[in-house]
Amino acid sequence: MNDMPRPEYPRPNLVREHWVNLNGVWEFSFDAPVFDQKILVPFCYQSQKSGIGDETEHGTVWYRRPLSLKETDFAGKRVLLHFGAVDYECRIYLNQQLAGTHQGGNNAFTVDITKWVQDGENELTVEVNDSYRQSQPRGKQRWKDHSFGCWYTPVTGIWKTVWLEYVGETYIEKVHFTPDIDKNQAVAELFLNGTESAEVTVQAYLSTDGEKKLSAECTAFCRCGYGKAVLDFPDLDVRTGEELLWSPEHPNLIDVDVTVRRDNTVVDQVSTYFGMRKIQVMDGQVYLNNMPLFQRLILDQGYWKESLLTPPSDEAIRQDIELTLKMGFNGARKHQKIEDARYYYWADRMGLLLWAELPSCYEFNTEAIGRSMQEMKEAVDSHYNNPSIIFWTPLNESWGINKVLCDPQQQDYVRAMYYYLKSLDPTRLVSSNDGWEQVCENDICAIHDYHLFPSNVDKYADMGKILDTVAQVRKLYAEGNAYQGEPILLTEYGGIAFEDQCEGENWGYFGAVRSEEEFFDRLAPVTRYLFDSGNFQGFCYTQLTDVQQEINGLLTEDRKPKVSIEWLRQVFGGNL
Repeated sequence: MNDMPRPEYPRPNLVREHWVNLNGVWEFSFDAPVFDQKILVPFCYQSQKSGIGDETEHGTVWYRRPLSLKETDFAGKRVLLHFGAVDYECRIYLNQQLAGTHQGGNNAFTVDITKWVQDGENELTVEVNDSYRQSQPRGKQRWKDHSFGCWYTPVTGIWKTVWLEYVGETYIEKVHFTPDIDKNQAVAELFLNGTESAEVTVQAYLSTDGEKKLSAECTAFCRCGYGKAVLDFPDLDVRTGEELLWSPEHPNLIDVDVTVRRDNTVVDQVSTYFGMRKIQVMDGQVYLNNMPLFQRLILDQGYWKESLLTPPSDEAIRQDIELTLKMGFNGARKHQKIEDARYYYWADRMGLLLWAELPSCYEFNTEAIGRSMQEMKEAVDSHYNNPSIIFWTPLNESWGINKVLCDPQQQDYVRAMYYYLKSLDPTRLVSSNDGWEQVCENDICAIHDYHLFPSNVDKYADMGKILDTVAQVRKLYAEGNAYQGEPILLTEYGGIAFEDQCEGENWGYFGAVRSEEEFFDRLAPVTRYLFDSGNFQGFCYTQLTDVQQEINGLLTEDRKPKVSIEWLRQVFGGNL
């Protein structure tokens, strides 16, 4: 086993200089804390990368590792233990004392273990409970003993990086930047731990011709743990966007240093960043930075053959983004997954537009509602500053709300999710139930249609008829709701498989092709129509890679292209 997988700093949007990576070999056991196995963290036990590779369901798993800590390092400081994600419910013990708990399998959380830390050797134990329960947000993780349809091997336990930090008694918990490109400003909101008051200085830097220059500065007086101030960029011309604005063509990022002082003494320092960009809907179009935006998206489920939902390396994350861009896409719909924080970081750096999507529950009750809304809030909190994310998608294809077509309660839940997201985050758009059976509370009209071929693409010539009825097999709008002039995007189509892969449970959508030529004969005219018809403001092709039995990717699970990347670039880039 590799002693230190994923060694890079795991949270690029809130960086401290001193930290300790806790990935590596931990003691592990199923069901009871007997610790008779070893596991490679942060890979789940179901994955081959973990060193275990057991797909059997276990309701409880246990982790243990030693922590060697020096009092000279933590004296007078808080000791914070961070988890990138643990699926699903966990209890964290330090030296046999319960230090914290968390529920939710997709987002980062922090446990303050200061009270239980001792000089020298410490024992960290994590108990995790997971199940096939359909009222927890599980996304593409199956809830049966075998994979089926488009649901795959589940993930239990720690599946993102674990790390440790020493901080002062008063420290930054999060920083949110809300840009206003029309005023050349960004509002900085500062959130401190507890209720202490402090002075916080925010310094923003832009890189021009490779040189980093201080471009804006503000000071917030945080009272009871919260403060707000404004960064002004008066000397920059936003009309060109070449220096200030973030876009796929110019992925400019503003680096920020945040310093916390109490009684004129520095008690915390973090580095972060954000992007100046604006996304809005106007006159039936999506606009980025006040310019029309045609979205060319790929659906990306973020699974790897040997490591499942956990990216095997930082290089693997970059490779997926590089391949996405090379194939002519300007964005990705991260489907049913809250990604590794470093995926969003590289998308920010490399200029890839993103839709971020909440993993679905598969039944409707108050438990599912509460858990979904909590995980949605945690995702917004963690990724508020990532400029690459331009959409939130809380629900997909009526999963978990299968009566939404005619059930007022389920329709109200979709509306609640829409307004909840709008209240949490005014900087992004929302596709509230992507695909069909939508409600009026939506920023776009999102259509899924895999039964789309060169021979029948003209059905979209009469868009009014489609909007009033069905696209593939489901009505586009729930009863009592109707199209209100929103931008129309085909947010799932394609899914073309090759015949020689379609064995056993392997599948693609609506038949398979036998050759590269047949593949492009089916794909190119449909995609050309989406560009030329004037009825669509973008599309999302399914999908980037094969995922287990779903073999309709442009790439294999090992990220090998099935067809010419240059031809794909011409098709999806609109050059055919």
